[in-house]
Amino acid sequence: MPTSNWRERVAAETRRQRELREEIAASARRRAEAFGEGVRELGTKKAVARETGIDVRIVRRAMNEYGPATAPPPDSTTEDHPNE
Repeated sequence: MPTSNWRERVAAETRRQRELREEIAASARRRAEAFGEGVRELGTKKAVARETGIDVRIVRRAMNEYGPATAPPPDSTTEDHPNE
């Protein structure tokens, strides 16, 4: 029998799911960065896809969705307002 009530368990699992989503997003950014290194080394996304045995669309999508432009700048906060 669980030692906590269902509300506490739901709250704990909600927190854990949020943590897992954050970990997945961080992993996707690191993967996109690695694809970028591969492109710099091999010259094309197609070459990276061929080297890793995946479809080039996967490489493109990962780099477009999670590449450097989507990563938050280091030491940034929500209070940063560069246009002000």
